[in-house]
Parts: sequence; C-alpha cells; structure tokens
Amino acid sequence: MNQKNRLISGLSLNKLADLLISAKTTLTALLVSVGAPVWMIGWLVPIRESGALLPQVLISVYLRNHAERHKVWRLGMFIQASSVMGIIASVTLFSGFTAGAGVLLSLIILSIGRSACSLTVKDIEADVAKKGKRGNLIGIASTISGLVTLCIAIPLVVFEGALSSNMLLVILCASLLSFAATLICVWPIRTRVDTGDKSRDTFSVDFDSTVYKFIFVRGLFVHSALVAPYFMIERDGDVQELLPIYIGAEALAALLSSIIWGEIADKSAKLTLQLSGVLALFACVGLLTLDSTSIFISAFLFFVLSIAHAGVRTGRKTYSLDVKEGHERTELVGFSNTAIGLILLGFGALYAALTSILSFTVVYIMAVMLVLAILATVILPNEK
Repeated sequence: MNQKNRLISGLSLNKLADLLISAKTTLTALLVSVGAPVWMIGWLVPIRESGALLPQVLISVYLRNHAERHKVWRLGMFIQASSVMGIIASVTLFSGFTAGAGVLLSLIILSIGRSACSLTVKDIEADVAKKGKRGNLIGIASTISGLVTLCIAIPLVVFEGALSSNMLLVILCASLLSFAATLICVWPIRTRVDTGDKSRDTFSVDFDSTVYKFIFVRGLFVHSALVAPYFMIERDGDVQELLPIYIGAEALAALLSSIIWGEIADKSAKLTLQLSGVLALFACVGLLTLDSTSIFISAFLFFVLSIAHAGVRTGRKTYSLDVKEGHERTELVGFSNTAIGLILLGFGALYAALTSILSFTVVYIMAVMLVLAILATVILPNEK
C-alpha cells in the first residue's frame, strides 16, 4: 500500500473513531445512562473541543526543534486509544459521580493526545499530497468514515430493542478499535519538516495579518459546532433511542458531502466556508421556525447542519494547509487552534450565562454570528 492510500485509510479510521465517540452524541448519552450529574454533561463539548486546541501553541513551539513530526503523531494517537480504554473502564466499573469524573478525566487526556495529532497530521498530509489535492484527500477520508459509521448506525437503529443495554459499550469498543487501527495503518509513514532558523527566540511570535484574519473568521465559524447540542435539546426522548439516529445523520452527511466539499476546497477554501456557512444558517433558521419536536424534522435539520459543519472543517483545514508552507504552516495551525480554544470557552461561557437570562433561545444569536462569519470571509487572502 502506497503512502497516499495508507494516509487515506488512516484518516478514515480516525474520523470514524471521532464520530463514534463524539461529545455531542455518544458521550452525552453515556453520562446520562450512568447517572452522572448534569453539570458534568455540560462540560463534555468544551473539554472535547477546547482541550484539543489549547495546547497546540505550546506543541508548535516544541516542534520548532523537532523535524520528525510522525513521532509526535504516533504518541498522540496512542494517548487517544488509551483514553478510550479509560472511558470504558469508568462506565463499566462505576456509576454516578465517580463514572462521570472518570469519563471527564479520560476525555481531558484524550483531548491532549488529539491536540498533538491534529497539529502534526497537517504536516503528514502536506507531505503526502500536494497543494490542490489536499481537500480531495480530506474529502475521501471523510466519505469513507461516513460510510462505515452509517453501516454501524443502521443496525443500532434496527435492533435498538435488543442492543439497548449494550449499545453504548459496543460504540465505545468500535471507537477504540478504530483508534488502534489508525495507529497501525499510518505507522510506516515518516515526515520530516524544515524547521528553519533554530537560532531565533523559542517563544517569539512573528505572524503576518493573514494569521489574525484567519483566526477572526474561523472564530465566527465555531458556531456551526456550538449550535449542534440545541438540535438534540429541542427533541425530548430517550437518549439511547435518539443516539443512533443522530450518529447515522452525521455519518450520512459526511458520506454524501465530503468529497464534494473537498473538490470545492481544492478550487477555493474561501468559497467552501461561504457555502457551508449558508447551509449552517439554513439549519438554524429551520430549528427556529419548524416543529423540531418531530424526530424526522429534527434529524433532517441535524443532517443539514452536519453537512454544513463538514464543509466548515474541510474549508478551514484546506485553507490552513495551503496558505502557508513548512513550519510556518505548523505555527499557523498551532497558534490559531489555541486561539480558537479560548474563543470556544469564551462563547460557551457567554451562551451559558445568556441562556439563564434571555426570554428567547441563544440560537437566534448564533444565527447572527453565522451571518457575520459568511460576510467576514471576504477579508481572507486567496490561499491558492
């Protein structure tokens, strides 16, 4: 198997693992099922998203003097697989507060491992695929992972009655196997990056305006992720009944849209962000105006949002891969990801506070933020 096929297989397996252990779906249902306190459930998405982003500026500083990026990626993947084992052990051996605490602690460790992988995999992708081909690489991997996830989700829906007591454990074990298979599949790939001038100050920061513009625009587009839990909150019902439906909707979205988003991103990552932003806005308007208590409407809207979020992810990943080269790319990714982690925490705290005092849902505010995100893309320099 050549390096490109190995990387596509590895990325597909990694995306499959991420879909199966999503904080927005699986882990939320998991904590509900073990009777963990509600406040713990509220910390899942912030830990999962921000925890994977905040450490990246420090990791990028470390990488200035370490050209062999594949070694850091391997360590990060091993940490993620080990953390899933910790989650499985926590919910198998304990319940209530203790189980919830074990899951949160394991999720923190998993996020640190994901942080290292997220930063270094960009160098691996850029080494294996040239500019103009990287969006397609990401799109193919997302499509394959969506297909496999859908193949898992459909039996969970069909045989929900027979599998309900063990469904969450099956999903967790499938995620663990996917992380392990990712590590095995990509292990032979080795990547060395030109780290440039090693004599400069280790903690010096010398970015051009492109970096700050990218952070500003990407910071607005985080609302395609922040709004997702509201699509489940609006629908009352048994979480184990809803979980496979939402996993299936997310997987189907990845299956149907990822290659298309990849092709568009290889032409223009800016256009990808604009189109996906419009779709996310459409989903929010639907949530605000349609009868989202219907499971069919709710699933459809979540499906549309998932398509939009896949586009946002592909667009911003391809933009960060193409707009810079070498270690400048690593520092762009590391600095911007840490900044986005802080932005996520800030928006999360803001919306948590507003929810208790507003007479209307914060989805209205998030929809306005998505409009601003779409408009703000005009300030981004062309990456091709």
